[in-house]
Amino acid sequence: MPSRLSIKAMQYFLAAVDSGSLTTAAQKLNVAPSAISNGIDQIEEEFQLDLVQRFPAKGIHPTTTGKTMVQRIRRLIEEYESLLSGGKELRESLSGKLTIGYYAPVAPSFLPGIAAPLLNQNKDIRLEFIDCNNESAQTGLLNGDFDVILFVADNAKPGIKCEALIDAPPYLLVPKSHGLASLDSVSFHQLQEVDLVLLDLPFTAQYLQGLLDENSIKPRIVATASTTEMVRSLVGAGVGCSILNMRPLIDVTYGGDRVKAIPLKTLRKPLALSLGYINRNPRRVVSTFIKSCLDYFGQDSARALTTKSEYTSRRE
Repeated sequence: MPSRLSIKAMQYFLAAVDSGSLTTAAQKLNVAPSAISNGIDQIEEEFQLDLVQRFPAKGIHPTTTGKTMVQRIRRLIEEYESLLSGGKELRESLSGKLTIGYYAPVAPSFLPGIAAPLLNQNKDIRLEFIDCNNESAQTGLLNGDFDVILFVADNAKPGIKCEALIDAPPYLLVPKSHGLASLDSVSFHQLQEVDLVLLDLPFTAQYLQGLLDENSIKPRIVATASTTEMVRSLVGAGVGCSILNMRPLIDVTYGGDRVKAIPLKTLRKPLALSLGYINRNPRRVVSTFIKSCLDYFGQDSARALTTKSEYTSRRE
């Protein structure tokens, strides 16, 4: 049968033994003497041992066996109180490791700017950033591998609290010298003859294929890559154009070529980059990071990470 022994009963037992009196122990803990007596009875019944001797005029004294149990119970109570104290410190302190899973291909453009002030002001924090896809980010959060995630919140898994950060409409990335580079926006029918470089990530590839299918466009896919910077470098080198959602703050690729982001006219709503976390008493360091992200994306400067939305609810 499961034990009925409670922490409270053990605390009552220790108080009675330490004070040598049920009445004094009861006054110290602000309970009735009968509660102290019942706590002692509970422990003796659980172990089937006589742990104290009760003298009407002289109070109570531990038996030889009781003295051994006092030592063990005291260590257990000290561990319990240390656990409570440690849990409170973990919840309230700005310290410890914060693990962030992110599915945001241009995260290096903004995450360091969010992290630097937090780390500079709180020397006991250590951040761990883990690049992942949209599915594994959510799974990792729910499994306890991540404290917080950045991801696209379309069809977010149950149990994840989402905070929208920024809408990221699709845009066409072209070499600076491309014929379309002079336009303020482009429509999908202008892409029929355009060679495309595809960002081949699980969620992104499906999203891009949906854009092409709903516009009845079948462009030639000349190359695929699994990182945004490889896609940008291929575009800059003149291999083709690409459809992306977020952009870095510079228009130069790793190869030194200049590229341009042109808003795309589309019937599909922008993707929403979101913050995800488990909304059950998060640690203070988690809450602080969440606030830092919301503050960053609340600034006008964050809009430089996306292009102007050309979303329309009906075909032109």
